[in-house]
Amino acid sequence: MKRLLVANLLFSPRSFGGATVVAEEIAFRLAASGEWDVTVLSASNYGLQGQPVVTRTQLRDGIDHYTVNFGGIRTPDALFETPEVTAEIKAILDRVQPDAAHLHCIQGLGVGLIDALHDRGVPTVLTTHDYWWLCEKIFMLDYLDRWCGQEVIDRKLCLRCAHTSHTLDRRWEKALDCLNKVDAITYPSRYARDQYERNGAPKDRGSVLPNGVTPPGPEFAAKREARSSGRVRFGYIGGPGPLKGWSAIERAFPKLDPAKAELVVVDAATHIGEGWWAKYKFGALEPFVTIVPGYTMETIDDFFAGIDVLLFLSTWKETFGLTTREAALRGVHVLATDCGAPVEHLIGGDTATILPGMSASRGLVRALRKLSEEGPPKPTDAGRAKITEEIRSYDRQTAEVETILQRVMRNS
Repeated sequence: MKRLLVANLLFSPRSFGGATVVAEEIAFRLAASGEWDVTVLSASNYGLQGQPVVTRTQLRDGIDHYTVNFGGIRTPDALFETPEVTAEIKAILDRVQPDAAHLHCIQGLGVGLIDALHDRGVPTVLTTHDYWWLCEKIFMLDYLDRWCGQEVIDRKLCLRCAHTSHTLDRRWEKALDCLNKVDAITYPSRYARDQYERNGAPKDRGSVLPNGVTPPGPEFAAKREARSSGRVRFGYIGGPGPLKGWSAIERAFPKLDPAKAELVVVDAATHIGEGWWAKYKFGALEPFVTIVPGYTMETIDDFFAGIDVLLFLSTWKETFGLTTREAALRGVHVLATDCGAPVEHLIGGDTATILPGMSASRGLVRALRKLSEEGPPKPTDAGRAKITEEIRSYDRQTAEVETILQRVMRNS
């Protein structure tokens, strides 16, 4: 049996965010296949101790899970690379001795992981989920938390955002060095690949590999039909910060008729023992809002059966957009900004209402009012065909990852 190391910032039972879901779904499938002995590496930041502490637990299908905990608040530079964390990772690698590695989001674990794998000759596949390799702020947001708009990145502009300007050049050079050390890089969308490769990522080892999506279960249609009619229900998955357009939603909804529109807010932070909304002052939004806990793969159909429109008002050019695909597969209309990869599979005026640019304020009230008064349109045959063609299952993604792993192992 081949030994595989899977690394991601978070992992079950601390499941939070699309990248974590993808890492878990692939790892569990590979472990269940009987072909791979899977070990998982993740990070955490509980407590205030000044040295990392490693804990080991066991997940289903015999997966060993090592968590490197480094307590306290850490700077972006420390999340990028910390010698003490790297030392613990090297000890884990020496114990596990993987035949291959599949890395996802490794901020917190740090780039020392890639150096350690490279030094040991371990064939490594890196799956990108964001822009962390190009931007210490992960999402290419400027110092005002707005999309910086850079395609070919000018580091002089990055100086305004960098936590420590004198480490900026070193971080950039080290990031590109690491991208050249891994054996294969997969990107979740065409947009993400283009952004990376125009900024120096090696083109000879990159490929587009869209993330898998959990399809609706056999009872989804019945669940949706059973929901009582009434107000159009708009679903929002995100926090009160700027990334997902909450401020625009907060301004727009009070202008609607509360008898026709409802706002279902998912508190996804409940998955990591926190909460975004319990004490939030909704003010004029109060008549519209219903709070629901973060959904799981077991409860995902219950959530999407209960909404008519998914709000995805991202203010940055995202690399994938898991929730827009989860919604589209279930025939749920998406109201989105033109935010890159999350709308690649959608057709404006058909499966989605796509606002121009990334400022949700432009046309948002008009779009919300139209959808709440007329109801969302049913997807056309062309819209459904595009969704079917471009959205894949986790089984398919896992099979493609396995093919890449086997290839890099043969070539090493």
